[in-house]
Amino acid sequence: MKYVFNANIPTSPIQLTDDGDVKFFIGLNCTNGKLPVPLCITVEKRIDNHNQKSIFNSYFECHMSSEIDKELNEDSMLMHKSRHIHCDSVETLTVDGENGPRFQNESHEGYKVHDWNMNETAINEEDYRMNTNPTSDKQVTQIGSFRTGSAQSAEILTMIDTSDGFIHDNPTIIEDVANERQNMMQQPIVSGISDDHLEEHQIYSSKKELQRKLYMMALKRKFEFKTTKSTTKLLLVECFDKECKWRVRATKLGISNMFQIMKFYSTHTCRLYMMSRDNRHASSWLIGESIRETYQGIGCEFRPNDIVADIRKQYGIQISYDKAWRAKELALGSIRGSPEESYNTLPSYCYVLEQKNPGTITDIVTDCDNQFKYFFMSIGASLAGFHTSIRPVVAVDGTFLKAKYLGTLFIAACKDGNNQIYPLAFGIGDSENDASWEWFLQKLHDALGHIDDLFVISDRHGSIEKAVHKVFPHARHGVCTYHVGQNLKTKFKNPAIHKLFHDAAHAYRVSEFNFIFGQLEMIDPRAARYLMDIGVDRWARSYSTEKRYNIMTTRIVESLNAVLKNARDLPVLQLVEELRNLLQKWFVTRQQQAMSMSTELTMWADGELRSRYNMSATYLVEPINSKECNVNYAGISAQVNLDTRSCTCRQFDLDHIPCAHAIAACRFYNISCYTLCSKHFTTKALLSSYSGCIYPTGNEIDWVVPNHIRDKVVLPPKTRRPTGRPRKVRIPSGGEGKRTSRCSRCGQYGHNRKTCKRPIP
Repeated sequence: MKYVFNANIPTSPIQLTDDGDVKFFIGLNCTNGKLPVPLCITVEKRIDNHNQKSIFNSYFECHMSSEIDKELNEDSMLMHKSRHIHCDSVETLTVDGENGPRFQNESHEGYKVHDWNMNETAINEEDYRMNTNPTSDKQVTQIGSFRTGSAQSAEILTMIDTSDGFIHDNPTIIEDVANERQNMMQQPIVSGISDDHLEEHQIYSSKKELQRKLYMMALKRKFEFKTTKSTTKLLLVECFDKECKWRVRATKLGISNMFQIMKFYSTHTCRLYMMSRDNRHASSWLIGESIRETYQGIGCEFRPNDIVADIRKQYGIQISYDKAWRAKELALGSIRGSPEESYNTLPSYCYVLEQKNPGTITDIVTDCDNQFKYFFMSIGASLAGFHTSIRPVVAVDGTFLKAKYLGTLFIAACKDGNNQIYPLAFGIGDSENDASWEWFLQKLHDALGHIDDLFVISDRHGSIEKAVHKVFPHARHGVCTYHVGQNLKTKFKNPAIHKLFHDAAHAYRVSEFNFIFGQLEMIDPRAARYLMDIGVDRWARSYSTEKRYNIMTTRIVESLNAVLKNARDLPVLQLVEELRNLLQKWFVTRQQQAMSMSTELTMWADGELRSRYNMSATYLVEPINSKECNVNYAGISAQVNLDTRSCTCRQFDLDHIPCAHAIAACRFYNISCYTLCSKHFTTKALLSSYSGCIYPTGNEIDWVVPNHIRDKVVLPPKTRRPTGRPRKVRIPSGGEGKRTSRCSRCGQYGHNRKTCKRPIP
C-alpha cells in the first residue's frame, strides 16, 4: 500500500533510501518532539503468515474507515475519499488551493512494496490525523502524533513533492524515534587515528576518516586487508588472508557524510607468511598523516632518514627514502596549504590586515597575465613608532626565498633606542635587480614620506646604489663596513689591511683616521686606492657629514635574515603571516620590557653611559666659561661645549651620547648627563616605539572581504627552478671563508652534536 501526494506548490525533496536513513534524519532534526524540516514518509506493510495480520493492516482496519472518514468529512477538508484500499493501487492526495485537497485512486503497478517492520511495537488507539498546512515554499502534510509501547511520541511531517506529482521515495513510518535519537547521542563520533580500538556502532565523521583508522590499525597490529566493496554509501573490508574471518562493514548515515560500523568481526587468524616486510597500507599519504603533528610550526628538522628510522622503530616496517620524502612533503602540504592557493588568497589577506591594523600599507603588483610580480608590506604600528622615536638610519638588504616559486625577500630595518632590531618594511620580488629594488624603495619612500637627515646603509650592490640615488635624492647613502672588509680580504689577501681598514672606518677623529689610513696606504697602495674609489665619506665614520649614529653595518638586516631562515621555506601567504606574527611578538615583549625599565635611559644606552662615566673619573677639567671647558687625560686634550653638545673627539657628535670628556664636564658643572643624551635613547621613546598593537587577521572563514578584492586573481610568478638540489644556504660573501663547526658533545671540530659518533669516556 502506498500514498502518493500531488500538489501545486513546487518543492525540493531530500531522498531517504531506507529505515536507517529516516531514523537518522529524525534523530538529527527532531527537537522537543517536533521536526522543523519536512520529511517524506512512505507507509510500508508486513505480512508474516496467511493467518496473521500485520500491525499496519490491523491499524488501518480499525481506523481508516472510521477516523479518516471523520477527518475527510470535515468542512475544512472538502475531500472525496475512496473507502476501499487495494494493495495494487495508490491513493493520491491532491492539494488544490481553491477546491481543497482530494483523493484520487490511481494504479501504480511499478511501485515496489517493502515490508513495514514495527519491531512488534503496539500502537495505541490514538487519532491518526492528516492535515494540510500550505507554506510559502513547500506543502506539508502532518500525520498526527502516534504512540508506541514505550509511551514516547514523535511528530512526523510529510513533505509533498510537486515537481512531477509523485514522491520518488519508498517512505517508512518510524516508531520509537526518541529512543533511537537518544542512542545516537550516546554514541560519540570517533576522530583521530591514534587509537586503534574498533567496535560496532562507532560513528566516524567521514569515510576517509574510517579508512585512515583502518590503515593505522593494520600498521599497528601488523596485518593487511583488502577492500571488497567501496561505494558512496558502503564500505566493506576483509583480511587479505582468505582463511581469516576478520572483516568490517560500515554504511553511510542518511544524507550526512558520517559512516557507522554495522558489523565487525575482530578475531584474526592470519597465517604469518602472509605478512610482508613493507606493509601494503604504509603509503606516503598515511605516513604523512601520522607525522603531521611533528611539522606543526616552522623550523622542524625531521628529515626523511629520521622518518624511515621512526617508522621502523614504531611499526616494524621498512620504507624507502623516496616514500619518506613524499610523506614529508604531503605532511607539510596539508599544514601549509598549496603555494598556488597562497598567492590567490594574498589580496584578501592584505585587505583584512589593513582593516585590522590601521595605517598598514600593502601592495601587490601582477603582470598582464595576472601572475605575481611584487609585494610590499609595512605595518602601521612600525611606521608610527619610526616617525616618533626611531633613529632615521635605515638598513636595506635582500635574501633568497626557498619555497616552490623562489624569489627574493627585501627587508628595511632600523635600530630602536635599546639597540634592538626594528623591522620597518618587507617586500617580495623575483630577484635583486634594478627594477625590483627601485620598486621596493619607491614603496618605502611613499610609506615614510620625507625624512630629514635620512641615512640609508646597504652593501655595495649596484642596483641598490642606483635606486637610492633615484628614489632618495636627499638622503645619504653609506655602505656596510663589514662587506667592504670582506671584499678587501678577497681582493688583497692581507689580514693586516683588513685590520687597518676596520680601525680607520671606526675612528672618530679625522686626525686619527688619517694616521691609520696612511699606514694602510704604505702597506698596499692598491687597497688604499680601492677604498678611495668607494668614497671615504660612505664608509669612514670620521668623514660622515650626516647622523649615522653608531650604525656602521647592515648586521641588523643580516640578523633578521637569520631569524627568518625557516620562514623562508613557507609559501608566500604563510611567510607574510609569519612576518606579521614575528612583529606582534616583538612588540608585545619589548613593550613589557620597556615598562619594566626603571632607568631614564634604555638598558643599552644606560650601560654605554655608565662605562664612559667610569672612564671619566680621572679626567682633569679646565673651565673656559659656563658651558665650555677643556678636558685633559694622558696628555690628550678635548674641548667640550655642553651648549652645542659637541666635543673635539667627535664621539659626542656622532653617537649622540655624551663621551667621557663631556661626562667629566657635566660632573664639574653639576649637570645631569642624562639630559644631554638623544631623545631616541630614553625609556619613554622606547615605550613609544612599541606603543602600537599588531592584530592578527583571524580565521580565513571569518574574513569579510569585498567582492572586487576576493575576485582578484593572483597567479604564481613566472619562475623556473634551477636543476639540482634546491639551495638552502646563502652564498658566502667574498672573503667570508668557511666556518668550521665545533661539537658541543666531544669538543672536536668538523662536526656537530647531532652527527657526533665519538664515544664519551
